[in-house]
Amino acid sequence: MIDINADLGEGFLFDEELMQKISSCNIACGGHTGTVSSMRATLRLAKQYSVTIGAHPSYPDTTFFGRKELKIDNDALTKSLKHQICTLIQIAKEEKVEVAYVKPHGALYNKAAVDINTAKLLVTLVHEIDSSLAIMGLANSILQEVAEKNNTIFIKESFADRRYNKDGTLVNRSNPLAVIHKKEEVWKQLKSLLFSKSIIAINGDKIDLDVYSICFHGDTPEAVVLLSYVKEQLLVHRIKIKSFV
Repeated sequence: MIDINADLGEGFLFDEELMQKISSCNIACGGHTGTVSSMRATLRLAKQYSVTIGAHPSYPDTTFFGRKELKIDNDALTKSLKHQICTLIQIAKEEKVEVAYVKPHGALYNKAAVDINTAKLLVTLVHEIDSSLAIMGLANSILQEVAEKNNTIFIKESFADRRYNKDGTLVNRSNPLAVIHKKEEVWKQLKSLLFSKSIIAINGDKIDLDVYSICFHGDTPEAVVLLSYVKEQLLVHRIKIKSFV
């Protein structure tokens, strides 16, 4: 059994197709993209297909889609993230569904994985908003360490469509090899995660990874093809797709 999650509500055209193939969705809530209208539409899709809902907050950066680290003070960042998460929670209440977890997006995700101050800010904020919320983030990261020390449920995540550095961080998107586009290569990495609890880094090193959830990026042009192929392979191996929370 494995949780499959995808970043949705980002303005791409195949959200509904992806929603039918996953167990958890990370909904953009206005930081890197997302409006009240897009949040509501994505929440309704999640409800329709019984998919677990996560908030996907970001640095307040629509210009660079949240993929550039911002020089922003802690108070301003906290205020922005709180507004994003609480906006999604409020709309979810109106739609009679629940937000189960928070997963930071893009540069914030990568920063929280390696920077203890960012990790503490995020964990503290999530706990203040709702102590029952889980946090999804990079497995074996500083964010995982901080969350677990603060008795916050942490959903250890890996990526089927991204390559890793030898230290377990994600290869920067500026590298043309950072994103995996071929379905066979995506399945090879996912299969290794499932059966060997490891992956091979971009330099050839083996990285041990025991994870609860696997992410597919909803903005990848091949996302539907990749997920369809992976779902077929999981069926062959009798592995059920199910939300972790």
